[in-house]
Amino acid sequence: MKFAVNDPCNEFIVATETGILHQMQKDAPHKIFIPAPPNNACACNDCPHMKLNTLEKLYLCMEYEEPEILMNESLRAAALKPIQRMLEISKAAGLGG
Repeated sequence: MKFAVNDPCNEFIVATETGILHQMQKDAPHKIFIPAPPNNACACNDCPHMKLNTLEKLYLCMEYEEPEILMNESLRAAALKPIQRMLEISKAAGLGG
């Protein structure tokens, strides 16, 4: 959100939860935020499962290392790439540590 508010660009395609999109619009009303997907027909940016997560549940998951998630190594490696790229972008933009 900080990046979108502080960046000189005026239009952004945003692929995130709808509540965050709403906050971005409040924080930078002069900018245009285009939701992805634009018509929300698949509702993937309004996932009911993500809304079940809490800080307490995250803490317990990290404390007890459960539930364990097993997956094919090639899938894990492929899924890691976009996460690493997002972290690189946030560092380059001065948003990450």
